[in-house]
Amino acid sequence: MTNVQALSFGSFAAGYGGGVTISAAGLRSKTGDVILLSSDNGSAGQFTVNGLPNQTYSIVLPANGTVLLTSGTSSMTVNYFTSKPSLTGTLSLSGTQTLAIGATLGIANNQKPGVYNGTFAVTANYN
Repeated sequence: MTNVQALSFGSFAAGYGGGVTISAAGLRSKTGDVILLSSDNGSAGQFTVNGLPNQTYSIVLPANGTVLLTSGTSSMTVNYFTSKPSLTGTLSLSGTQTLAIGATLGIANNQKPGVYNGTFAVTANYN
C-alpha cells in the first residue's frame, strides 16, 4: 500500500472546542464551537492498494484513542476512522484500488494554535 495524499483536517479556530470530521469522500464538517476556515478545507487520506488482479482484501483502521496529532506539548486525538471502500475491497484488473480514509479530530476548549502532525497505520489483509 502506498500513501498518495495525507489526511488533513484543514484550518480552523478551536473556540470552545468540538470536532472536525473529514469523510472518506473528502467532505469537511464540524461540531461544537469550532470555526472552519476556508483557507484550507482539508482532505481525505488516499492510498493505493496493490496486489493481484481481482484480489479481495479487508481493511484494518486505527482504534479510537490510539492516534494523536501533536504540536510541541499540545495534542489532539483522532477517532472514528472511516474508509471508502468500507472495510473490504476488490482490486481492479490491473491489481490496484484507491483507498480513501476519513476521521474525526477532537478539539479541546481553547486548543493551542499550531501545526499538528501525527501518523497512523492502515492495514490491507489480502483474502
